[in-house]
Amino acid sequence: MLRIAICTFLTLTFCGQLLAQGIKGNIKDNEGNPLPFASIYVKQAGTGTSSNFEGNYELPLAAGTYDVSFQFMGFASEQRKIQVGSGFTTINIVLKPQVYDLPTVVVSGKAEDPSYTIMRKAIAKAKYHLLQNDSYSAQVYMKGTGQLTKVPWFLRKTLEKEGVDTSRVFTSESVSEISFQRPNTFSERVISVRASGQDMDNANPTSYINSSFYLPKVVNAISPLNPRAFSYYKFEYQGSFRENGYEVNKIKVAPRSKGDDVFEGEIYIREDFWNIYSLDLTTSIYGFQVDIQQIFAPIQDEVWMPVTQQYEFSGQIFGVAGKYSYLASISNYEVVPNPDLDAMVELVDEKIEEAPEEIQAIKEKNLDAGMELVFEEDKEVSRKQFRKMMREYEKQELKETEEPDLISDYSFKMDSLAAKKDSLYWESIRPVPLTSKEVAGYAKDDSTYVADKVQAEADSNKVRNGQKFRPGQILTGSYYKLGERLRFDFPGFLPHTNFNAVEGFNLTFTGTLQWRNDTTTRLRISPYVRYGFASEQPYAKVESVFGIGKAEQRSTIRLSGGSYIEQFNPGIIDPLVGSLYMLLFERNYFHIYEKQFAKASYARRFKYRYTVGASIEYANRSELFNNTDYNFFDRGNRRFSDNAPTNYETTAQAFDGNQALITNLSLRARPWIKFRKYNGRLIPIYDRSPELRLTYRKGIDGLGSEVNFDHLELGVDADIRLGVRAIIDVDAEVGKFFGNPSLEFMDYKHFTGNRLEVSPMNVTGSYRMLDYYKYSTAQEYASILTHI
Repeated sequence: MLRIAICTFLTLTFCGQLLAQGIKGNIKDNEGNPLPFASIYVKQAGTGTSSNFEGNYELPLAAGTYDVSFQFMGFASEQRKIQVGSGFTTINIVLKPQVYDLPTVVVSGKAEDPSYTIMRKAIAKAKYHLLQNDSYSAQVYMKGTGQLTKVPWFLRKTLEKEGVDTSRVFTSESVSEISFQRPNTFSERVISVRASGQDMDNANPTSYINSSFYLPKVVNAISPLNPRAFSYYKFEYQGSFRENGYEVNKIKVAPRSKGDDVFEGEIYIREDFWNIYSLDLTTSIYGFQVDIQQIFAPIQDEVWMPVTQQYEFSGQIFGVAGKYSYLASISNYEVVPNPDLDAMVELVDEKIEEAPEEIQAIKEKNLDAGMELVFEEDKEVSRKQFRKMMREYEKQELKETEEPDLISDYSFKMDSLAAKKDSLYWESIRPVPLTSKEVAGYAKDDSTYVADKVQAEADSNKVRNGQKFRPGQILTGSYYKLGERLRFDFPGFLPHTNFNAVEGFNLTFTGTLQWRNDTTTRLRISPYVRYGFASEQPYAKVESVFGIGKAEQRSTIRLSGGSYIEQFNPGIIDPLVGSLYMLLFERNYFHIYEKQFAKASYARRFKYRYTVGASIEYANRSELFNNTDYNFFDRGNRRFSDNAPTNYETTAQAFDGNQALITNLSLRARPWIKFRKYNGRLIPIYDRSPELRLTYRKGIDGLGSEVNFDHLELGVDADIRLGVRAIIDVDAEVGKFFGNPSLEFMDYKHFTGNRLEVSPMNVTGSYRMLDYYKYSTAQEYASILTHI
């Protein structure tokens, strides 16, 4: 151990000497104000950093001569040639406000703001910039800083008693190595992570920097470079400036209507190349404001990549306000450009310029010939034809991949020692100096934080393992580990204490015994014991589920049986909601019958696209009657309706006890489903494909069964997207009972009615104010639910 420690010390010392030189200093404006989060980029080294909130920066560099660029949003950048020798060279920078050239524009009724042709060309070339690199890798330093900015007086003392310092700055840092392989493979390895005042395990920067404004959507909002951006934004030209021989246009972005799915601010577009130079945009998510700044730099020839990104989240909940800022400094880029794509493209905006001759090869989808004309012969091309060519290029590329339906393949790994690096390590690699408040935030020793976390987890494990049982868990529930592969989940009695007119107050004991052999084999057994205090009748059943295979190819076997109660339309009313409506408003929508049954079913899933199922059930069904009229507020002129539901097709509300043997065959298909992959696990994106349903039910006459019917149903559930804000949700079905069916009311086709004042979360989950059972049918039917 001593030898290892000495070797480690010597290695760190040697490395420290190699990078014990570089540049440092302060970045201010011409009035002496510090410029926080300014970008410093060194092209020869392919690395950079950012200034901290106080304007200070520090960048270790090997000895040599470098061209260093200093940039800040809204200020003219400054280029310096700097000689780095031994030690750190102090370079203090004063940036001047950017001066924009705003040419005089003759205003007329037909004149168009110059920003529109700039944005049309930038939009046309957005997909090109997405496909510009075959691969790249980089190192990302991410620093998050958060602080409460407002705490109500009545909460301040409570927080102080809990040990929460409302003036403290909470800081997290991480260093990650990221890589991208076209078309959609992204990986991240976190090599170090540190936090004060929050859980280290949640410090994952990639969710904030792994997007691109060249994509149609960013942070669930419409990008200004979305193909449909003109439907959501107004643009305004605010001038241009020249830098390093090229012209940069400043464009104001204003949403046509406010909302969580749009941005506003400024975007800077480079003339002729139509790539993003920088941007400063704002959006909102669930009432929280999100400010986004990105600065790009040329990494290799005309490959521009973001080198500095800043995200600031601010808002308040129940009077408690705060903000959290993330600063990402991306360096050590290694880029492999796509050899198929040349940076220079002569784009013509045919809306205001004379359209060039249409390239026949692109029109005929002859991709190779079209790209040769555009990129190799520098032939002029309209923006519409260029967009069409890039779409075809992307489609062809996806078809040639092994998994063409895979949208993204993301892998994440955290080194086992990532959270164990000490303060000396962070001082040696941190590219952005800490502010004085952030240093104070780290004053609490990390080892104390880890010890507190370990102790909290130990206390939690005691409860989970049953070593420390609390009486309150009888009501609220808990779960208990009975070994490495076995656990028992007990939800408690509180969620299963309900009321209905048949049983009165009823209490259910249930729990789930779960056994898992590995990721592909699992078994769940759930017993249910129920007692109604008004009916003085107990019920019991057991449900078991056995699954085998990976999630995308899983086979599931279900066995259940017992004597229990069932709604005529299973699951149409939540028992808790039904209880509240009976007790508070004396309205009975909960109609049930008794069922002694045995049921077996089998289902097989085929890569999430198709699921086939079959089931068989034998049941003895018996009628139940109201046994109580209790409620909290007796209205006198109102009483509970009978337990037997009313229906237009059958005049006999009551039914005699009967036996039924029913089989069911089903097929569900999502043929156009897309997927994401996370650490090798396939994740379906269900809203990318409509669901098609085919169901056949057969009531078998024989073996004591008294039913005889054939029921066939076709259904479709789809989200038709006409834009980000224009979505039509459709759930339609048609069906028919063939011949002269002999069946009981619970075998009818029941529709998803709703007599409650609240709507379900699923917008096409039910009809508004439709009676639950009046329109149930044993004939042919059609039903469609839509929401726009």
